[in-house]
Amino acid sequence: MRQLQSITVALIATVAASCATGSAIDRAYLAGVEAAERQAVAFAPITDTAPETTLEEAYGLQRRLIARRVARGDRVVGYRGSLMSQASLKARNVTEPLAGALFHSGRIESGGVALLCGYRKASFELKIGYLFTRDVAAADPDIDTLRHAVGNVIPVVDLPDIAYRNPDKYSAVDMVASNISASRYVVGEEHSPRNIDLDSLRVAMTRAGGRVASGTGRESFDNQWESLAMVVRQIIKSGRRVAPGDLVITGKIGERGWLSPGLYRADYGPLGIVDFTVAACS
Repeated sequence: MRQLQSITVALIATVAASCATGSAIDRAYLAGVEAAERQAVAFAPITDTAPETTLEEAYGLQRRLIARRVARGDRVVGYRGSLMSQASLKARNVTEPLAGALFHSGRIESGGVALLCGYRKASFELKIGYLFTRDVAAADPDIDTLRHAVGNVIPVVDLPDIAYRNPDKYSAVDMVASNISASRYVVGEEHSPRNIDLDSLRVAMTRAGGRVASGTGRESFDNQWESLAMVVRQIIKSGRRVAPGDLVITGKIGERGWLSPGLYRADYGPLGIVDFTVAACS
């Protein structure tokens, strides 16, 4: 009996030590990400110190990272999708798109200035945003539900910060744990999605008059509304919900590019123009 009790006590101690170590790793990771952001230096992804981290655990880290930012005075205003093509899913060895939060502090109106201050590796992606007027909490919302929940669509030029220590080598788990590189984003005017074929929408962006990116709406999983459904499902699966006023953006149109100072102009056809200036950090 005493031997059994000793084994039980030892097992409990081992499990407790393991949990404590995991919590310490999590705390160190979150503090490291925040410190790197303050210092504008690259950070070590979670799989550097905890290579067995699962996607579910990574979403837990993401929620904590978001909560810490909200506690400092920012607020969540929506979500962004990532890995929104079969090729990108295969490249990261996952089967579902990823989702992360958008912050109020990152919003830039068309005509505004995006400063490179704080960026580690600034990039751009042409996207479409959906502004919700109704709550969506069902685990598996269909496209008709989303069409009724969306009020307007918005052209969005996403400006993520690819801040991993090795920007060419990181996993889907690393992406999720760091809120999929969300940073700033430039928004244009709202438009009703009625009578606009978002899949056939052609988008082109220039810098100082020279084209830097172009593509069509269907590049996000071949269907914009199905892409939106995938992102919303992932948002809900990760323990959140889409509320009225939330902006949800789908996958990139055309290739991702790297930001350098200059005047950018994105032409979204029937969705209008998004202009912005990228300025060096003085």
